[in-house]
Amino acid sequence: MQIKNHPDGDRLWLRLGRRGLRLALTAGFLVVAQASLLAQVATEPSGFITLDIHGTGGVGSSALSFIALGMTRPVEFRGTMESAGSFTVTDNQATWVDNQFNGNNGLYFLELASGTHAGLMTDIVATTAATKSLTVADDLSGIVLGGETYKIRKHWTLASVFGSADESGLGGGNSTTADEILIYDPVQSVYATYYYRTIAPVGWRSSADAFTDQAGAKIELTKGIIIKRKQTSDLGVKLFGDVKLGYTAARIQTGVNIVANVYCTDTLTLGNSGLYTGDPVNGVAGGTSVTGDQVLLYNGTGYATYYFKTNTLGGAGWRSISDFFTDAANTIIPHGTSVVIQRTGGRQGFYWYAIQPF
Repeated sequence: MQIKNHPDGDRLWLRLGRRGLRLALTAGFLVVAQASLLAQVATEPSGFITLDIHGTGGVGSSALSFIALGMTRPVEFRGTMESAGSFTVTDNQATWVDNQFNGNNGLYFLELASGTHAGLMTDIVATTAATKSLTVADDLSGIVLGGETYKIRKHWTLASVFGSADESGLGGGNSTTADEILIYDPVQSVYATYYYRTIAPVGWRSSADAFTDQAGAKIELTKGIIIKRKQTSDLGVKLFGDVKLGYTAARIQTGVNIVANVYCTDTLTLGNSGLYTGDPVNGVAGGTSVTGDQVLLYNGTGYATYYFKTNTLGGAGWRSISDFFTDAANTIIPHGTSVVIQRTGGRQGFYWYAIQPF
C-alpha cells in the first residue's frame, strides 16, 4: 500500500500480514501497521494528522486552540550506546561525520529507545567522528549504563510545521493583527510568541523582534502549542511525519506546564497515560481537588479540570473537580492536542513517562 497525497507518495508503508491492524481513523490520519511487528521494523509507520485550529466564528477578537505535534520527523540515525560521560555519549559503531547533527545542518535531538529511561530526549550540541561521540545538552552519565539503543531526529521548527512561507494558512500581518503561535516556558514562566509577518521584512518573526528570521525556531515534540487565531474561519493544518512509538519522557516543572500528547490516536486517556504512578516524586500527586495536582483539557471555551482522588469517600481514582463520584479514567486526551498540568504545593518537577497507548 502506498501513502496517498503524501510528499513521499511512492514510499511503501509497512507491509501487512493477515493480522494487519488499522489504527487511528480520525481527523484525516491513516496509518497501517502490524501490531506484532511495531518493535521490529527499521522505520516507523508514516502518515499525517490534521491539527484543528479554531477560528473566532465572528465572536470575540481571537480564539484559542491547544495543539500538539502528534507526529515525529523521520529517524536520521539509530544505534547502540557503549557509554555515557558527562554530557557525552559514545557509539563505537557510529558512522557519522563531524557536525552532522548540529550547526548548519539543523537542530537535532537524541532519544533513548530502550533501557529504564526509554523516551528521554536531549538536544545534540556537537558531533565528533574521530571519537564516535556526541555532545548532548544533558548529563546522561547516571542514566545510560551501556547497551541502550537510541534514535536521532531533527526537531520540528516553525517552517517545517507551518511552512517557510506560511503555507499552512495562518493569518499573517504584524505583531498585532497576525495569528499567534505561543510556546510556554515553565521554568521562566513566559511565552515565546511567533507570527508570520507580511510586511517587510516578511517571514516568521517573534513578537519581541520584528527583524530576526524565526523560521528555524525549535518546537520540542513534548511542548504543547497554543494558537491564538484572529480570523473568523477554522483552519486544518496537515502534519506529515512518523508515528511516535514507545515511551516518551516529558519534563513537568513546578507550577504550570503545557504538554503535548505526542501520540496520533485517540487512545491516550487519563487512566493509561502514566501520569499517576502512586508516587508524587515521579508522577502527579493525588489528593483532593484542592491539594492534588491538576490536569486541564481546553474545550474551546473553557477548561475541564481533573485530579487523582485518593480519598476513599466516593471512591479513589481520576475525577473531575465538578464530580468526585464518577470515574474519569477513560477521559481521552485527544490526539493533536496539548494538556495543562498544574504541579501544585511547591512540589519538585518530574518526568512524565507517557506510555504508548496503542
